[in-house]
Amino acid sequence: MSTRSPGVTVLHLDESLSVQSLPLPPEHEVVQLDDIPGTHGMCDPFAARAIERRLERRTYRGVTLIGSGTHHYVTYFLLRECREPFSLVLFDHHTDCASEPPLLSCGNWVRRALFRIQKLRRVVIVGARDARDLRDLGRRHGDVTLVDERELSRLSAPRKLAERVLEAAGRYPVYISIDKDVLDPADAATDWDGGSMRLRTLLYALVALRRHRRILGVDLCGEWPVSPIGVVSARSLREIRKNEVANRAILRALRSG
Repeated sequence: MSTRSPGVTVLHLDESLSVQSLPLPPEHEVVQLDDIPGTHGMCDPFAARAIERRLERRTYRGVTLIGSGTHHYVTYFLLRECREPFSLVLFDHHTDCASEPPLLSCGNWVRRALFRIQKLRRVVIVGARDARDLRDLGRRHGDVTLVDERELSRLSAPRKLAERVLEAAGRYPVYISIDKDVLDPADAATDWDGGSMRLRTLLYALVALRRHRRILGVDLCGEWPVSPIGVVSARSLREIRKNEVANRAILRALRSG
């Protein structure tokens, strides 16, 4: 996988991306997943097998647009495709390392990846609000670096944050996962509590990673929820457009450098 290829995969798990007008390259595809039951927030074993089978058939493996953050666990399936030792750099307002529930979920997929994906060497979590779910990682605790919101505020210059992330990721190739709930509400809108990172800081870090590390893949989630019957309020339209602006900037940053 390489983001130097313009290929983009759009996962249709919900309607959150269908209401945006994104500048997708000709090399893109849509993978229909919204007909699979048991996928909202948590993913049961039957749904997991169905999702993985469809992902295996896709053509493009550079950038994957997931949709709502309730489906962030899909990153776990994408990480399983990495065939060499790598670091995960996660921009997220939550660590996604919860010990519960037992099913794969948007809140525990990082923990599951740490203990089940052998090639995953390091995890760098940027922008999370606290470290509560990192306290009982056992033998993998030393493989996780958290740059929480307080440290983020101390690393006021985007360059300092980029240097911190590069150092923590080591010399391994990198997989990047972005949940826009890491961003300040002025820059993105999600149905989770928002973070404090500004979009320009995220973009700087993405360009630095592109220039200084080989990128195995990228995914992006954290869209504003959209009713399946297509009812969109005035507020929802504003939030959707805000996210569209952020998504366009992120896609540009991933193609630069």
